[in-house]
Amino acid sequence: MQVWTPAVGYGPRQATVKYFDTAIAIRNVKNAVDPGRVIVLSPFKLHVFEWAKALTTKFREALQRSQLENSQRLTQALESIRTEFSMFNGQSLAHIDSKTVAFLPSQIKLGEKFTGQELLRERRTALSELNKAASEEGLKFLRAEYRELEAFLTSLSTLLTSTSGLWALEPATKAEVLAKKQAEQEMLARVLIPKDQSLDDLFALLRSASTLCNMDDATDHVCPLCKRELSGLEVDLFKRYYDLLSGELEKDIAMLKGDIAKAVVFATAVVAVDRKAWKKISTIQADILIAANTASDLIAASCNVSEEPTAEAKAALESLEVSIATWTIQLESKGNAIEAAVKGRDELVKQLTKARSEIEPLEYAQAIADCLEKLRQAQRMAAGANFWDTQLPAFTQLLRKLTEKAKDAHEELVVADFESRLNAEYKTLTEKNMAAFGVILARKGADAVVTVLPQVGGADIESVLSEGEQRVHALALFFAELETCTQSVVVFDDPISSFDYNYIANYCARLRDFTQKHPTRQVIALTHNWEFFVQLQTTLNQAGLDPHLSVQVLENCAVVADYSEKIDDLKRDIDAVLVIAGEPSKYQKENIAGKMRRLIEAVVNTHVFNQQRHQYKQKTQAISAFQDFTKIVPLLPAEATTLRDLYAKLSITEHDDPRNSYVIADKAMFQSRYDAIKAVESAVIGRK
Repeated sequence: MQVWTPAVGYGPRQATVKYFDTAIAIRNVKNAVDPGRVIVLSPFKLHVFEWAKALTTKFREALQRSQLENSQRLTQALESIRTEFSMFNGQSLAHIDSKTVAFLPSQIKLGEKFTGQELLRERRTALSELNKAASEEGLKFLRAEYRELEAFLTSLSTLLTSTSGLWALEPATKAEVLAKKQAEQEMLARVLIPKDQSLDDLFALLRSASTLCNMDDATDHVCPLCKRELSGLEVDLFKRYYDLLSGELEKDIAMLKGDIAKAVVFATAVVAVDRKAWKKISTIQADILIAANTASDLIAASCNVSEEPTAEAKAALESLEVSIATWTIQLESKGNAIEAAVKGRDELVKQLTKARSEIEPLEYAQAIADCLEKLRQAQRMAAGANFWDTQLPAFTQLLRKLTEKAKDAHEELVVADFESRLNAEYKTLTEKNMAAFGVILARKGADAVVTVLPQVGGADIESVLSEGEQRVHALALFFAELETCTQSVVVFDDPISSFDYNYIANYCARLRDFTQKHPTRQVIALTHNWEFFVQLQTTLNQAGLDPHLSVQVLENCAVVADYSEKIDDLKRDIDAVLVIAGEPSKYQKENIAGKMRRLIEAVVNTHVFNQQRHQYKQKTQAISAFQDFTKIVPLLPAEATTLRDLYAKLSITEHDDPRNSYVIADKAMFQSRYDAIKAVESAVIGRK
């Protein structure tokens, strides 16, 4: 327990509690006011300008450091690019610097669009061959290379062409089809073959006879062998001979045999390729010859008319076809170089110059493509440098403006703000501004430490204004301080002393607005004025603040009762007793009986009368909110009877001895009564 004396004041609660009483009211009226006391937590503190200047200076220094660092990195990046492209003396990147960095985007696009890698390789090959032809020894070697490469390509082309032709004919598949068709043909001709003769013998005879007789229509013809006239049966037989000899089946067989014969020719051509001669080639790289031999072995092994080619052989064929295209270009380059050398030195030099001029832009674009990331980084740095150069703020002018504004800050942002706040509080509490009372704020002291003294016509307000008007001034100043103070508990001790009805209503509205704006603060109002008590409750209830309102009756500063008509609070208190194991005590029964009576009244007032039931009881209450009566939900006769009976059971009759009350009522009975009350409440809510 802590013992309090006036000398202690708020003690450790100084930072938590802000108090208003008569003594503070008198002090606010008599003494000059430092506006800084009210504006102390305003974001416009005077030293904010010094902070702004210091932060602005630091910000400028940070930006300048970033600008310098970016500039240094850009210089290093451009130097690296110049070194990378120094071999391309006539190109932009060989001489790029901070003044010509604008060319970077176009050069980057050149590298991004470059697709001439294959063309570059061809040009380099051609240049290499031309260089060889520039000397007698080189030309001699070049011719040897040309001869051997030409022979190699001819041999290889024969191999690949024959193989492609062979595989395209698919002889193994066609041989199977041929066998099936021949079997089908032999079955059809079986009845036509003479005894002890074969199908081939029959075909030989028919082919000879077809030149002597129209077997398709032998009517009026004679047999080419016996010269007898042909009757109907013989004509039909000759027709069958004709169909066998000239039908679609025979045509298919002939075509299949022809394709197989071609395949045999292709297979023979593959075998005939002298691949052993490749080993004698000395001017072609050994690894190329080894790869060609390996691939050709796979290909030759699959060039059999009776078998399908393997997947490995097909892949080898595709690989050699790609290589032949490259080697053909090389052969063409060698031939062009030899031709230029034969034409003379001038022609050779001309071709060399042309080849170099064609290669350089390709090599330059290739180099850009290889260095794209480095160039993009330099481009980003260049964009950053441009940003710093064009967008860096004019800090000198900004700092000057801050200095100028700081000179007027106190008057404009402290004193004027204080006067505006105080005047607003006057309007809220009295519906009139300070000028209507004749109150002005006289400045005293230097600009930097100005204080204000409220006056009326040059005299102190305590000698002119009434006691109530002085209390208005004191409260207005107190509320102005509340807007920015740090205390979380605000205590008003008899705040409406000397107030008339209008001022009381305005004060209640101001306290309501303050509570809504600052819901985390605890507000305590002490009073012995019943009219103020009723007015304050009504104002707060109408604003929906009643769930946060607690009314305490005090005797000698001790709480003796906590009155509540909140349904949820009453239910919570009743439930707390009913959930206890065993029977409640006599005191607990009396307590929950009273709570249930109050619950019946609260349910009726809340859900039936829409919290307007007091209008029928208190003529001194505020004017009824008639529009709310449209929401009234009447009780049903049975519900009214139930609540009446319950209320009677929960009440002590006038002549009963209180000591004997609820002796026979047990916990189960109280639970039943409680359930009945809640059932009526649910039914009424359901009819809303």
